[in-house]
Amino acid sequence: MKTFIALTLLSSIVATPAMAESFTRDGETYTYEVKESGGDQLIVGRNLSAGQNFTLRVRNGRVSGRYNGSAVNFSTSAGVAVAAEPKLATR
Repeated sequence: MKTFIALTLLSSIVATPAMAESFTRDGETYTYEVKESGGDQLIVGRNLSAGQNFTLRVRNGRVSGRYNGSAVNFSTSAGVAVAAEPKLATR
């Protein structure tokens, strides 16, 4: 589930400028902000419905970070595959 949420977030921000955004998935509302950090993208946000925080770093074709205190790590190609299914993330 944690990786699914991270993939959903990544697919939502592929072309998002650096500003606060939000989306709702399965009744859960997420807010996040994308920042540049040393050439990497840093995605910081919160699941408002469950009160869970996340921080994801996109670097060298990989996404790593934490969601609700648990580590996540996957390739960006996995995120692109999720982006191909528009029903997964809505704004």
